[in-house]
Amino acid sequence: MNLSKRHLSIMGIVALALLCGAVVVSCKGKKAELKPVKGILEEAVREGAAPAQVNATMERHILDKNFEMTLNDTVNKVHVWSLMSCDSVTSSEGFGIVVAKDGRATIFNDIRHGSNPSARYNAATGELWLTGVSIEGTGVHVERFYVIRFPEDGPAYLAATIDPYEMQEAFCNELKYSTKKEVITLYNGEQELTKVTNTVTDMGGFDDETVWLGEQISYDISGDQLRVNAIPGVNFITGKVLHYDDMPTVTALVTLTDGGGFSISNISLSNTSNK
Repeated sequence: MNLSKRHLSIMGIVALALLCGAVVVSCKGKKAELKPVKGILEEAVREGAAPAQVNATMERHILDKNFEMTLNDTVNKVHVWSLMSCDSVTSSEGFGIVVAKDGRATIFNDIRHGSNPSARYNAATGELWLTGVSIEGTGVHVERFYVIRFPEDGPAYLAATIDPYEMQEAFCNELKYSTKKEVITLYNGEQELTKVTNTVTDMGGFDDETVWLGEQISYDISGDQLRVNAIPGVNFITGKVLHYDDMPTVTALVTLTDGGGFSISNISLSNTSNK
């Protein structure tokens, strides 16, 4: 009788030990919950039409002091001007560009260049890349990308554009994150990109939906490969205003596809600091 009880006691201890071990292993192997990065922009960004005063100024076909040179490619004889104002008191509201190749000029009244446009001509493809700011303000800089082509027998034409909302959604389909205390871990799919430690102490802690993207999107057109940069922001319980100081710049390669589409790949961290 005593031996039987002792045998049961030993078996019970072994079973308990195995159970505890399984719990420890299970807890140790548990991954943090990955959440998708949320998008700030709720729909496509509609540029609208240029104001009447812009149309009137552009129709004069005079490149005066109201225009600013955006691209002066003398090698390929390609030039771009942006209309910054209609007169001394009337703003262009960021609309209106003129492009010229081999002396033939084309006006685009409804392209919104914003306050800081950039342009580059790719002689190999015969395409002009142009970036304009669709949304700008305190803490907000959202660019739109344009492709302009030059046929031999006619005016230049707008071949493609990437709406900021579409680019936002492309990033949100790939980026995820997790939080643990004050640390945010950012992922490209299941692959960890980086960890950042929050330094904001007066906003009441992270909101349940912590990481958002869409207020900071810009393009790098300096090379033959198009790249896009985005900075995710942090949402806190108090204020509902995104904070960017601790967050990295994420960059991706953009591939343009037939029919005006695009895809992004090679998502990584940019060397450009956000500090």
